Amino acid sequence: MKKALLAISLGLILIPLVFAGCGKNVATAPQPSTGNSPATTTTSDNSSFNFILKYGVTAKNEIDTYQDKFTKDMISDPPITINLRLTNEEMERIYQKMIEIDFFSYPERFMVNVPPGEPTTIVTPFPIYQFTVEKDSQIKKLDWDDRIMNPDVKADRLRELINLIIDIIESKEDYKALPEPSGGYM
Repeated sequence: MKKALLAISLGLILIPLVFAGCGKNVATAPQPSTGNSPATTTTSDNSSFNFILKYGVTAKNEIDTYQDKFTKDMISDPPITINLRLTNEEMERIYQKMIEIDFFSYPERFMVNVPPGEPTTIVTPFPIYQFTVEKDSQIKKLDWDDRIMNPDVKADRLRELINLIIDIIESKEDYKALPEPSGGYM
C-alpha cells in the first residue's frame, strides 16, 4: 500500500515536470522590440529594419540594434557590453549599402569559391561574420568565415558592408571609451 501511494505521489510530481520540459523552445530569430522603444528603425521606404552582426576572430564582437547594445571582445578578459545606439541616418546608410550589394540574395552560408586547380590564399586567424537581419518581419541570416583571400566581387562587397558597420561603431564616443583588449589571437 505504501509503495502504491509513493508511486502515485511521484507520478503526480514528475508528470507536470516532464510535460513542462517538452514545450518547444523555438528562438530562431531575435525578437524585435515592442512598444515605443527607439530600437525599431524605419528605413526611407517606411519599413522596419534591425540587425545583429557578430564579428571578429571568435565572433565575440556584437552590434545588436534590437537592444541598442554593443559587446566588445576583450580576448583574454571577459567581453564588455555597453549601450550603443545607431542613429536613423546610420541605419539608413547600412540598409542602403545592403541594397547596393544585393545582400538579401547572398546564401545563408557564404564562401569564396575557388576554381579547381587555382591556388588558394588562406589567412589565419580569420574573421568570422554572423548576420541576422530583420526587414519587415522577414529574417535574413548570413554566416561567413572570411579565410580565403582570392579575388571575389561578392566577398569584396560584403567586406565593404562590414567595414561600413564597424567604422560607424568605432566612430562612437561610447566605443572609444572602451579599454583596449589584452592579448591577441594566433
